[in-house]
Amino acid sequence: MENEWLLSPDRRLTEEEQSLIWKKPASHVESDAERRICAAVKSNWKRGEMKLTNILLEGDAGSGKTQLAKALSADFGLPYTKITCFADMDKSDILGSILPVSNDKDGEQSIKYQYYPSEIIRAYENGWLLEIQEPTVIRDAAVLMALNSALEADGSINLPTRIVHRHPDFIVIITTNRGYNGCRPLNEALRDRIQHAEKMDLPPVSVMVERAEYKTGCKDIKLLQTLAHVILSLDKTAKANAVKGVAGMRSYFYWVDAILQGTDILDSLYHKVIYKMTTDSEEIALLEQALRQQDLFSELASISAFHKGKPNGEELELRADGSFETEQPEVNEDTPPAVALKRIADSEGHSDMPSETTAQTERQETGEDGTPIYHELTPDEQKQLDEEKRSFRKHLNSEAREAVKGSMHEKVGMIVHRPETTEAQRQAYRETVQKLRPVIRELSRKAQPLLEYEASASFSGNRVYGTMFHAQKTASPDFRYFSRKNPPEETPSIAVALRIDQSASMNAFGRLEAAKQAAVAVYEFCKSCDIPVLIYGDTADRSPKEKMSLYAYIDWEKPKLNEEAALMGIESISNNRDGMALRILAEKLVKASQTTKLLISISDGQPKAVPDYAGELANGDMRQIIQEYSRKGILFLAAAIGQDKETICDIYGQERFLDITDLKQLPVRLVQTIARYL
Repeated sequence: MENEWLLSPDRRLTEEEQSLIWKKPASHVESDAERRICAAVKSNWKRGEMKLTNILLEGDAGSGKTQLAKALSADFGLPYTKITCFADMDKSDILGSILPVSNDKDGEQSIKYQYYPSEIIRAYENGWLLEIQEPTVIRDAAVLMALNSALEADGSINLPTRIVHRHPDFIVIITTNRGYNGCRPLNEALRDRIQHAEKMDLPPVSVMVERAEYKTGCKDIKLLQTLAHVILSLDKTAKANAVKGVAGMRSYFYWVDAILQGTDILDSLYHKVIYKMTTDSEEIALLEQALRQQDLFSELASISAFHKGKPNGEELELRADGSFETEQPEVNEDTPPAVALKRIADSEGHSDMPSETTAQTERQETGEDGTPIYHELTPDEQKQLDEEKRSFRKHLNSEAREAVKGSMHEKVGMIVHRPETTEAQRQAYRETVQKLRPVIRELSRKAQPLLEYEASASFSGNRVYGTMFHAQKTASPDFRYFSRKNPPEETPSIAVALRIDQSASMNAFGRLEAAKQAAVAVYEFCKSCDIPVLIYGDTADRSPKEKMSLYAYIDWEKPKLNEEAALMGIESISNNRDGMALRILAEKLVKASQTTKLLISISDGQPKAVPDYAGELANGDMRQIIQEYSRKGILFLAAAIGQDKETICDIYGQERFLDITDLKQLPVRLVQTIARYL
């Protein structure tokens, strides 16, 4: 049958090019995305500037991106080739390299240099279909700029030996995973050059079954359908709970094949699917729970018993440690899997139960579930720790007083507190972390790649190939005449300070509880990404002598002295002297070495403290502080959660204002906001 999508039927391909056109196997099932892309490209092929030649396929691993790219090669009748990007790609990997070539002639060795084009240049010049896999992992922005020029409709590329122009048949298919480790958001300039994009998810069950039937030869449609439902359920649960692994088509095919080879269905579920996704006990429990809630475990057990010719007996739960559980735990059906976290008590060497000696313990580390592991201190160690805490508290008080010198707050009586924690607070903190863990994990996973600098300014020399030629080195016989850009460093470039208003009005409408959860989310996120973080609370007029009270819950200067559970002790007290708190935290941020310095204030009202810190006096003080420290590189954001949103917006400015209408969204909004500044 004639190929209806053939783009250039009159073109004569070489024998090599003919061999590069992909041949569709019998297992290939044409998808809606394939038909959609073919129709769009074909209809615009002769429309000049409206021609579609740059296509993006974005989705999870195993969703069929590369399969679709190859299928388009067969549909369009174009030779297929690909490159797989990596973090330290250099321009020479895009444009090609000049390499030394040795010649032995008449017993004498001579060296000449020859240009070798990259696969991108070959496809670009000859009019092939090129798949560029994972350009989002590239760390150097300059390399992405080189890719941009290759995507221009009438573009050209300067090579060391000549200038090449884009072949009219050249088509680029960019395939990238969605939010995986090592992946950044697709460069804006690169994304802007895309003319058609597809969101690649797992196909419907009917398509999965059809592909598996062709691929594996399995004719048991009921089995294929059940396994497909399991894969889809695991994939959905993994995304909802920030499990890094993927349940995709590859896992599906190999699971079906293992069953056809005689492996038990439930046993192969773990070895072909779940353990590929994760081996973390808690994450496995989440995946098991999702399957159990949808009765998929029961269906698998029923099919397994049928295949073995045995009656379906009691359902067993295979645990991560190899043990079996015959009793199903109680599950709250009203709670979605995204927040239904379950603790698996299989860690050794510590307990989740309160310690009888918590008064003399120091937390050194945490278990996999975030549960602190306590180590009992000797009396001398406890004395040394207490002295270190007192010394640091004095330092913070001195530092705060120094920060307000010369301001209207210089004479205000102030104390900086370092709150101690109780066992009840530690337990409450663990419960809060468990509740917030899915969103923290997901955002941390997406943020990690953004913590790396995108460009490197340093070069390493003495290379036999590279991007910069050094003529003075040609006198050396070692042929190392080039230099190559070093990979970027991987140092966090942001520091965060979170200020929490502890005025009396914060006690209303659940504002204080929302602020606590936001503080926990920000701290856990910053800790997981190695971002320096300050979390301070403040109130005014606590007593006639203590006109300003600061609570240093988290301070980056002495991380080992931080007791994050103290965040659960945040309480609403009295008035608020916002300007003084902002000045102190901004001054600490100024001293930080990070490039981006973000100060976030959570407040429900405008500043007000006795005797006259209110109205335009207070508002003007805050505007002056924001203006002064903005010039010093501090980025201010106000998260308004109360009745005075208009006043807060007026003080900070619209560009620095977050209107938090739904308090339940406060933790997520703050963490997402921080991630956007990375």
